[in-house]
Amino acid sequence: MEILVRFASTAQDRDAAYELRRAVFEVEQGVPRPLDRDAFDYNADHVVAFDPEGRCVGTGRMVRLDQRTCQIGRMAVASTHRRHGIGAKVLEALERMATLRGVGELVVHSQLPAEPFYAARGYRREGTVFAEQGVPHVSMRKVLPRG
Repeated sequence: MEILVRFASTAQDRDAAYELRRAVFEVEQGVPRPLDRDAFDYNADHVVAFDPEGRCVGTGRMVRLDQRTCQIGRMAVASTHRRHGIGAKVLEALERMATLRGVGELVVHSQLPAEPFYAARGYRREGTVFAEQGVPHVSMRKVLPRG
């Protein structure tokens, strides 16, 4: 399946990402909308993935925490397109963006079922399980290679 992954550069790209997040988090997982959308969306760097029909089927964002660290979040893949490597492509694009910006570390608050996904890509668990937006998560960190 041919998937186009790119940095979200237009309002339409971001709107497509927000609609996918709404479908995954609000509709599928029952997370209240005010908890999905937040003030970080406006300053975050977003990545979107589109299928051949032009539908947004994957997204994620990166928020700068400090000079050295960014947080990956709001990773979502359409239920019809899971297990086809789209999440990995979105994460790779976010990591590439971080490297281009001189970021040294990435952190992610992973939902527990997604922990193996991040672990397989070099993220290591830190601390214990905690609830975020009513969903069990674990904090994970990855040190990026120097570019």
